[in-house]
Amino acid sequence: MVAEIYTHPAISSLIAKIKPQSIQDDLKQEIALSLLEQPCDKIAALFAKDNLLRYSMRVCWIMATSKNSGFYKKFRKSDIVQAVEYLRLQTSGSCIPLSFAYMAQNALNGKNATKHEDHEARIFNKYIELGSCLSVAKYFGIPYNHTRNVVLKVQAELKQILKQ
Repeated sequence: MVAEIYTHPAISSLIAKIKPQSIQDDLKQEIALSLLEQPCDKIAALFAKDNLLRYSMRVCWIMATSKNSGFYKKFRKSDIVQAVEYLRLQTSGSCIPLSFAYMAQNALNGKNATKHEDHEARIFNKYIELGSCLSVAKYFGIPYNHTRNVVLKVQAELKQILKQ
């Protein structure tokens, strides 16, 4: 049953939509592991009710999009390691070299799985480049409070990663 799900075209097409492409194979493996870790009775019941494919697709979607999933912590979080290093420099009060800002920008660009995260990454990238929320707000023509909230949110996420 798990082998059928592993090779099912619907699962493959769903995984193909997940970005970056480098984690797609890992996601497929994690889905198989997740199914294998479930009790046999549960898998058999889902299969009997013809819900195993829907269940697997839901597991795939949650793994790929939730920041609380083990998959995110294991694979996606590594995309922003360089951004964490940027935050370490920022909290120590030292000056940010331009080359380091570009490294953080590249790390955040690997994070853009959804439009919302892409929006956050663009604002934070510009914040790294310009150095202030007011400059970012003027650059994009968006409210200062929104810019500040996004920057603070991304910084909080990075600080949380630092504590782990």
